[in-house]
Amino acid sequence: MKMRSNQRLAKIVIVAGLFVSAGVLFSACSKSTATASSGPQLPAEAIRGTTINGGNVKGVMLADSTYTVNGDIVVLKGDTLTIQAGATIKETGNHAFYIQGTLLSLGTQSKPITITTSLTQEPGQWGGFQADSCQGFVAYWTKFLWAGGPDSTGGTRQTISISVPIPVDIEDCWFIGGQDNSIGVFSTANVKILRNSMYGNGTTDGDCIDFHSGVTGVVAYNCIWGSAGSAIKVYTSSTIQNPQTNVEVYNNTCLESGFRRGAAEPGRGVLVDAFSQARVYNNLLVNNYWSLDVTTTADAAHTVYNNNYFYVTVDSLRQFMYPAGEVGVKQSGDIINMTTTGANDPKFVGYSTSVNPSVRIIPSGFDFHLQSGSPALGKGYTGSIAGLPAGVPAPSSDIGAYVSDTSGGKGNRHGTGY
Repeated sequence: MKMRSNQRLAKIVIVAGLFVSAGVLFSACSKSTATASSGPQLPAEAIRGTTINGGNVKGVMLADSTYTVNGDIVVLKGDTLTIQAGATIKETGNHAFYIQGTLLSLGTQSKPITITTSLTQEPGQWGGFQADSCQGFVAYWTKFLWAGGPDSTGGTRQTISISVPIPVDIEDCWFIGGQDNSIGVFSTANVKILRNSMYGNGTTDGDCIDFHSGVTGVVAYNCIWGSAGSAIKVYTSSTIQNPQTNVEVYNNTCLESGFRRGAAEPGRGVLVDAFSQARVYNNLLVNNYWSLDVTTTADAAHTVYNNNYFYVTVDSLRQFMYPAGEVGVKQSGDIINMTTTGANDPKFVGYSTSVNPSVRIIPSGFDFHLQSGSPALGKGYTGSIAGLPAGVPAPSSDIGAYVSDTSGGKGNRHGTGY
């Protein structure tokens, strides 16, 4: 009798469980507004599967989710791929994102997005964002780590490559250990490249920010260390003068760029070249192979530069703060000493003055914020810049990417490392 009672009790539990399960299922499927939601509502095009084997992809990669990517991803023309804050994407091999539509990578300061490799954390492990024919490209608070793996010919790939006349908005991102250019734009695109940090990019070539063929816009408050080529390159064409590349370059901190490419084509902190023009203010240029170069083929008549800060701790670099034989020369507002090595220490919070071009992982002790007594504070150009787009931060009264007044979007927001 006791056995039958236990069996009956078991049956009741099972049946009750079935009713509960059915009720939960019904609640999940019901359109009734009387049922309380048990979590946030997902977007209509949510990508719920966290393993993606490549192919055509569109929709929304969800916040705080981790996705494993096993093949090339293609975003077709007319489609959009949105990546929500806190998402992590791990590439299992040398795969790339081919963006023909629109890419929206929408990280936040508290929840950045990470796009990296599941393999060894070293340069060139995946193929980056090949967006030469894209319709829109936006990236906020996104970590692009270890990109630039080889293409089918064996050549390195840019972390982000764009060759169409679209708005390009890249803000508060990290570019770490890419094998070629971090950002390459080769068209009449209008760009906002603001408050990014770029460390150790390029093998024996590769610029961090490389503009050609009519790019316009703003490059401001970026911190760039250890680029193989130039930190910021402004270039139209060696043969065609129009459309002209024409950008504003101010309040960037550029350090130790240009060495891995070597003397045959030395990298610069800032390069204005090949029929291009720029306004170049308030940049902190430290131990670059060549510091600021306005070349003989630049549109020097329309290029303005002043209030830039130069610091070198290696004797051979002094002669290239403004390279001889070029158009660029010392300006009245510059902080520069062309005769004494080690003069004008900007007083970073953390920096070793020895330069080792083979090192591509930024030392943990480097911190390019300025100490309170830095001579770079209060020495910046604060005049107006004609045509500065709405919402773009103005130049700071301080020099470099890290400034004392961060109102209005001024100043790099990143801490040390990545």
